[in-house]
This record gives sequence, C-alpha cells and structure tokens, in this order.
Amino acid sequence: MTGFDLHMHSTASDGAESPAALVDMAKDKGLLGMALTDHDTAAGCEEAMAEGRAIGLVVIPGIELSAEEDEKDIHILGYWIEPEAVENDDELNYMRQARYTRLYDMVGRLHRIGINLDADSILAEAANCGSPGRPLIARAMIKAGYVSSVREAFNKWLSRGMPGYVPRVKLDPLRAIEIIMRSGGVAVLAHPGAGVPDHMIPRLIKGGLGGIEVFHPDHNPAAEHKYQQIAAAYRLPMTGGSDFHTDGARSIGCRMASMQQLSLLAAKREELLGISG
Repeated sequence: MTGFDLHMHSTASDGAESPAALVDMAKDKGLLGMALTDHDTAAGCEEAMAEGRAIGLVVIPGIELSAEEDEKDIHILGYWIEPEAVENDDELNYMRQARYTRLYDMVGRLHRIGINLDADSILAEAANCGSPGRPLIARAMIKAGYVSSVREAFNKWLSRGMPGYVPRVKLDPLRAIEIIMRSGGVAVLAHPGAGVPDHMIPRLIKGGLGGIEVFHPDHNPAAEHKYQQIAAAYRLPMTGGSDFHTDGARSIGCRMASMQQLSLLAAKREELLGISG
C-alpha cells in the first residue's frame, strides 16, 4: 500500500483498538501513514504519535466532530490539530459529557423494548473511552446475542428514527470548522455521500472547509466520481480513509489518500490559517 488512511477510530472514542495498536496495525499493512480521528476528542493522539515516532510511521493528530443541520448529520474531520487545545475546548468538553448521558438514555430506551443491556458495564469495558458512541452499544448487543453485526444493530435499533435512538447534542457545522481552525487544524467534510445535501457544501467552503473526503467505504464508484468533480470544481484536496472502528468490512487501508493529496491538504491548511514559511 502506498497511501494514508486518514479516518480511524480508537478506544479513545468508539473504536475497538488502542491508539498505539492502530498505529502498529497501519504499519503492518504497509501504509505510509495515518490519522487518528476519534469522535469529538483528541485524547488518543499523543499515544498514537508517540508510537508512530517509535516505529517510523507518520501519524497526523486529528478529530471527527459530529455536527448537525436540518436533521442532517454532517461530520467534520480535522487534521494537524493541537490535541491539548481540543481537549481544553469548553464546547467540546460539554459535548463529550453529553455523550455519556446519551448512552445511558439509549440503553434505557432499549431496555423498555426488551433489550437488556447494562450501561455501566458497557462503559467499564471501554475504560479508556473519553467520548462514547453508538458502536459501543452495538457491540454490547452483539455480545448479548440480540444482533449479529454492528450494521444490524444500527439498522434495526440505533439509527435516527429507530426505537433506541436518542438525538445527540447538536453542533453547528460552521462552528465545528471554527473549532478545528482555532486549534490549528484544517477541516475536511467527512463521507458526504452519507446524507450531506450538495447545497450545503459551498457554504461550508465559505466557512473555511479545506477538503472533501472523497474515498470512503460508504461511497460507491458513482459517489466517488461525483465528489471528485465537486472537489475539483472548488480546488479542494481529496482525502480518504477506512473509517475503521473494528475488524470487519472496513479494514485498515481499504480507502486512502495519496501523498499528493495529503501535500495539497497541508498547503490548504497553511493558506486558510495564514501560515507562512
């Protein structure tokens, strides 16, 4: 493999592998580098970067912020962020705490329809998780025998409109871009084919968006072609990543960004932040 997996999740949010283990796995896959992009937290970045230095793999500190507008999920990836700045952000701290409340509320809803899980046990098994999400509940449902896969758990119980779904604390997508830029990073629109209306993209670009995630497991060839055209029209770098959480359909490196596109993204960051020299 000769690219960079720029979308990966660890136990710092809702992934199954530690930050260091992800770096080791990326190295074993032959990747040139990776980015750690946990949900609403950069808590695992220091560990991942330290492992990258130890084994000789490029590790970019990142994050994935969960935003929403008009009941549409709009996820914004951030790259080359300053982890400490992100962790000390009051708004993101509030969002992370709200994720715990949401997990308990979702487990309660599932209990009322006969799916009996223990929220404390779920969180205990994810002891290093600072930003819990629905995949933790999905994996607990698999372990308890209620479903056979994470996809089934989401499709039947955990997605918007399903019996176990609880809305999350909302972050405006333009605010997400602002938070990323304020922490020294460049913002990229994550998997737009998962439901981001096309008409929102120009406004996000005007607000400082620096790239589009073109290559993602949820994008079929037609979607990839569409977002390649959009990225080219706005002269935006095209990123890619596996959105890896655990071993399964989304293997590390199944979607990647090239060295050329990563270089363009780094240049776009310097342009947007006014970094010189």
